[in-house]
Amino acid sequence: MSLSGWFPIDKPLGLFGLAISAASTVLLSLLVAVAAAVFNWASDGHYSELVLSIGIALVLTIGFQIFSGSTGVVSFGHPAFVAIGAYVAGIVSVPPEMKSTMLPDLPASLGTLQLGLVPATLLGGLVAAILALLVGPVVMRLSGAAASIMTFGFLVIVNELLRNAESFTRGNQTFFGVPKLASFGAVYGTVVLAAALAATFKFSRAGLRVRAIREDSLAAETAGIGAVAARMWPWVLSAFVMGAGGALTAFFLTAFSPQSFYVPLAIPMIIMAVLGGLGSVAGAIAGTVVLTIWQQLMQLLETGGFGFSVPLGSSQLTLGLGLILLLYWRPSGLLADREFMLGGVDRAVTSHSPDPNFASDRREGEAGNEI
Repeated sequence: MSLSGWFPIDKPLGLFGLAISAASTVLLSLLVAVAAAVFNWASDGHYSELVLSIGIALVLTIGFQIFSGSTGVVSFGHPAFVAIGAYVAGIVSVPPEMKSTMLPDLPASLGTLQLGLVPATLLGGLVAAILALLVGPVVMRLSGAAASIMTFGFLVIVNELLRNAESFTRGNQTFFGVPKLASFGAVYGTVVLAAALAATFKFSRAGLRVRAIREDSLAAETAGIGAVAARMWPWVLSAFVMGAGGALTAFFLTAFSPQSFYVPLAIPMIIMAVLGGLGSVAGAIAGTVVLTIWQQLMQLLETGGFGFSVPLGSSQLTLGLGLILLLYWRPSGLLADREFMLGGVDRAVTSHSPDPNFASDRREGEAGNEI
């Protein structure tokens, strides 16, 4: 039995197995956090902004993977949840004296409210999750390309609402005054929690049901699995993680507008998730790290950071070529649906005893095949 490895598991895990899957993904995310901390220390903090931006990108990509990896639907609407989280966190964290000038028409209960990093982040995720719960029964009735277009329509609607809700968001003007509270511990702590949450959901019975709908909706519904109900779980859970990531984005940028959370934000998340493997939480982490490091290296080369330079635009050119070649050789991404599991599959499969009748039928079938 190997101590660890990469395994494509597609069955419900028992309590022990869920703990192993969460611990394994936590370990992987902690290794990334340690590597980021070492790099930040070795560079004497010169790249601290880059390190924090990578951490926030990890949170958003993991949040995106929870939904799209489970349902197979490529969502263009997830930036809407990021925007909701950012504006909610901004409204409740800006000092009251600044809000009285910046948002004079804000309700008194919000005008005098000022929350810290943790409650504001949780509130941003909670409001995003409530919004997902409200619109989910409509969006989750569709699948494939139709669902992707529906999520894009949802993004357009939320973006327009933010532009017109001037009493709360300042409309098209920049929302500013958010305290810069996004520390290394807060960002990478959220990465670890989001990764553990995503891995636990993937291997839970709810995660298995939604993947069954993804693979064969007719067979799954015949077996009694409701498509809308099954898809609601990853939709709401993903919205919560995206909203929390949006709150961290607000505490990192300190100033933003509705344009900050539109289509251009969705494209990198999709690329990172597909690059690493859309069905894998570890793939979301790997895709984000690989893509970010590659882009930064190429940008340094473009500016002559290593003593020589390459033509401007090489970062985008090599990115495009690299994606084409990778997806040609590995259409499912770097890790496909594999996850890193401590202790191997044989210890972390399930806590339920197998059905003896099923085992007997299987042995008879195998014997018949041999004959």
